[in-house]
Amino acid sequence: MSKIIITDVDGTLVKDGTQDINPEYYEVISKLIDNGEHVVICSGRSFSSVSKLFKPIVDKLFFICDGGTVIRTEKEILKSYPFDKELWMQMYQSAKSVKDRDCFLSTVGPCYAEDPESEMYRWLVDSYKFDMTEISSIEEVKEDVIKISVYHSSDCEAACKDDFIPKWKDKAKLASSGSTWVDCVSKEASKGTALKWLQEYLGVSKDETYAFGDNINDMEMLQNSGHSFAVDNAREELKAVAGTVIKPYWEYGVLEVMKTLL
Repeated sequence: MSKIIITDVDGTLVKDGTQDINPEYYEVISKLIDNGEHVVICSGRSFSSVSKLFKPIVDKLFFICDGGTVIRTEKEILKSYPFDKELWMQMYQSAKSVKDRDCFLSTVGPCYAEDPESEMYRWLVDSYKFDMTEISSIEEVKEDVIKISVYHSSDCEAACKDDFIPKWKDKAKLASSGSTWVDCVSKEASKGTALKWLQEYLGVSKDETYAFGDNINDMEMLQNSGHSFAVDNAREELKAVAGTVIKPYWEYGVLEVMKTLL
């Protein structure tokens, strides 16, 4: 039976916010796919970013993007989980009241933010390689919004914990996706939900699913996998639910396990 091999990106394969990946990943992933396995890149990043990171093999992969809100291949959107428009507009205005924060909106296509010279905007464009579009008002966003990302330069979870998170945690799914980010998606969406959908779509069981992650937003993904791995640099909460703790991303722990699956 075919396997699903699903992995997070930032903090799991690469340093957060970079495109600096060990090229051996391309070779090993290609061999796994040639052997009949399904390899899934599951990230909080937009497709515009992960498609560049995996450009040499982009046509061979499945992608779960924007924190579980879009399931797709290079050419086809298989499933998406959009926000209710009134809700995302209210949440975005609320996010703007968080002290020392920035925020942006994701759609299946472009991402939108208001200040192209901000630290967040430049990092997304220059390091993550996002396709970003400047807006002066959220009224300019006509597409379905699938994710709101709140950014803080040092500790976003702490910046949001007193007001923003308590206010919206019952109306949407909120999760840390790194020290500088809190991602907000529809209640119906998560990396775990997207993985379940893909398991059914591909006819692959939980027992034949191998998952790798490092942060809180990877929790459901690992719980929905028969073989779960947390890199050693992962959050302690994720290590507690993972079946195995492997070497950190800078020692290519995921690559090491992938090679054993060939």
